[in-house]
Amino acid sequence: MEKIGSVKDLKRGESISFQYQGKEGILVKTKKGKLVAYSRVCPHEGGTIVWDADINKLLCECHLSIFNVDDGTVYKYSSVFDKMDDLTPIKLEIDDKKDIYTI
Repeated sequence: MEKIGSVKDLKRGESISFQYQGKEGILVKTKKGKLVAYSRVCPHEGGTIVWDADINKLLCECHLSIFNVDDGTVYKYSSVFDKMDDLTPIKLEIDDKKDIYTI
């Protein structure tokens, strides 16, 4: 397990980046207060996933793909593609001190 942050330091609608198994991850505290984490590597061609709090979605700016924050599923992708995979989730654990760890 590796500590990536604290629940108390992350406000609703905010995200932080972190290292996970040699790659970058993204942790989001949704507007509803749910904590979710995904690989920041887009499943199509490796673009970087970013959080857009205004639309409450995760985006790959390379090809304008949009993902649902709650489960990482594809919301919309470019018509250039036949298919787009969902984001890779990263499992989290929160200890008694409200510290967030990857597992």
